[in-house]
Amino acid sequence: MMPERGWILLIGILLVIAYGLMAMSPRTVVTGSVPTPLIVLDPGHGGRDPGAVAPGLTEKQITLAVAEDLGPFLRQQGFRVFYTRTGDVHLGPTVPADLNERVRLANTLAAALFVSIHVNTEPSGQVWGPIVYYVPESAESRRLASAITDTLRGIGPYHAPRPINQWVLRYTHMPAVNVEIGFLSNPSDRYRLAQPAFQIALARAVAQGITRYWHTAP
Repeated sequence: MMPERGWILLIGILLVIAYGLMAMSPRTVVTGSVPTPLIVLDPGHGGRDPGAVAPGLTEKQITLAVAEDLGPFLRQQGFRVFYTRTGDVHLGPTVPADLNERVRLANTLAAALFVSIHVNTEPSGQVWGPIVYYVPESAESRRLASAITDTLRGIGPYHAPRPINQWVLRYTHMPAVNVEIGFLSNPSDRYRLAQPAFQIALARAVAQGITRYWHTAP
């Protein structure tokens, strides 16, 4: 049997060896998990407010369909998604109340981005293609609008992003854009906007633009 002094010496040697191994091992830094960014998707209009109207088509139907296609694409890229509406509903008793509720939802949720989906119209019927709007005071909103516009180029005619003074863009506390996905007043756009395959193509392009914005340093 080893004497007590021998055991003490052996334990001391083992402790020195263990300390040396820990000193040589790579250091690991434990960091907190990075919150998954939340994007609020805002299908325009709804309920008693149809938005732009054409025979057999309403803006509120198209915006909801495209937003519902957009959500899964964004989730595939690691984003969380919240819809301001998931059915044919109006969010307030008046138009201002409806708009305020959309803003309130985005701000209360502390969303990373706010993306509103709309359909355009104009009297001549000659203008077509998507336009992405942003408030001019927000450089990040402009950068988001530019990123989405770049990816929308791949699916047909488009317009450069434009500044605008819109309530839901001005009073949200995060980068915010209004993606007007086409003109219901234009026959070519009207036909394309009614096609589920084109709605999916629009949603995919918008998701690519959002992803590009998020992963590109300003």
